Formats: sequence, structure tokens, C-alpha cells
Amino acid sequence: MDKVGCSWEPYPPLTFGDQCSFVVMPTAATFNFEIPKDQGPVLNVMGLPGDRHDCNVKCRQS
Repeated sequence: MDKVGCSWEPYPPLTFGDQCSFVVMPTAATFNFEIPKDQGPVLNVMGLPGDRHDCNVKCRQS
């Protein structure tokens, strides 16, 4: 993102364990990466605001 001049910042709610996340400004698109041991980051999922995705739905239904 830096190379193309796109501003971003870390997204702490989805950064934990072997996963890191950042949000791109001003679109609010989030990019989540897995970081496998002894490897570089791998894009896992990308989300846009308003896509109605909620990772907590499964937790609330259990």
C-alpha cells in the first residue's frame, strides 16, 4: 500500500495470533492476512464496509 501511496492503518480488532489486519483509508476496506510459521503473510480475506459480514454470528448462534 505504501508503494502506491495508499494510506492505511492497523486494524486491532482482527489482529491476533497468527493473523494481522489493516484498514485502507478512506474506503474502510479491511485486509486480513495469515502469517504461517516461517513464511510471509498470505491474504486470507478482504472485506468492504456494508457487506453485512459479521464474524461473531456463529459465536452468538452457538
